Amino acid sequence: MLRDTIRFSTNTSEVIVDDAPTQKDSIIPLNDKEIKKTTILQKKLPQLIQVNDSLIEYSSAKKIDDLWLKSMIQSPLNDSINYVLEDDEIYKAEQYHLDTNILKERLKRLDEKTPFHIEYNPHLEYVIKSYLKYRRGIFSTLIERARYFFPLFESVLDKYNIPLEMKYLAIVESALKPTAESPVGAKGLWQFMYQTGKQFDLKVSSYVDERSDPYKATEAACQYLAQLYNIFNDWDLALAAYNSGPGNVSKAIRRSGGHTNYWNIRQYLPYETAGYVPAFYATLYIFEYAEEHQIKGKKSALPYFKTD
Repeated sequence: MLRDTIRFSTNTSEVIVDDAPTQKDSIIPLNDKEIKKTTILQKKLPQLIQVNDSLIEYSSAKKIDDLWLKSMIQSPLNDSINYVLEDDEIYKAEQYHLDTNILKERLKRLDEKTPFHIEYNPHLEYVIKSYLKYRRGIFSTLIERARYFFPLFESVLDKYNIPLEMKYLAIVESALKPTAESPVGAKGLWQFMYQTGKQFDLKVSSYVDERSDPYKATEAACQYLAQLYNIFNDWDLALAAYNSGPGNVSKAIRRSGGHTNYWNIRQYLPYETAGYVPAFYATLYIFEYAEEHQIKGKKSALPYFKTD
């Protein structure tokens, strides 16, 4: 078995764990009625989950809990990070004209060239179509902002050996606004809560808030994502944990019966997190296929980069 090393930000300890099995956890197929039923029950789910489901122990969930608790001992994590792009209007939206077979083929290509499990799912199709119908102007603006921030993101992501596609996470988090602030106090491009930022050495005082520093916040976000990946050994679950905290993902794995595929545990995640990973996938898709959907960035009056 291969071994992954988890290094915490304080550099005072090291934990070595065995990898989880490498095979992909397959998605449990749902029929149309089950999909609609799942959608209707989504908001009611917390009341429907039975208390005794946590009595069943799964080795993968136990390992995640052990690693997460070790990191908590050294530096407490806040268990909630909000994101900017929500999908409240998805099920009210009219169908955007996008052939499902074409979408499936494009998602398959993205799955083949990225380490994410980008598999077709009816909910993901609804998110993509909703964004294409109602948020074209927003994405045009985001494409322009990305020309400024993405070179920075890619250099730091590469430094930490994190997939370059993770740059799209900052769009989901803050719409690429360094001064973005959520209602619960998360700030910056990567929406760090105070305690999480403190864990990764981001200074916050009356005069400075490094959560709004593009470079320092990106460094911290990459350190955090690398830590989460070392815990879950899966980038989809690392994304979910970035939003809701490792504890909620671990509980969702237990409640799903031990599954480690995001789509199988999605209904057991907090309501906001259930829309978080689809928002990331939809953003990735639209940026990768912006030309096919005639979405172009608005030209800036001044160049961001200029050489002699």
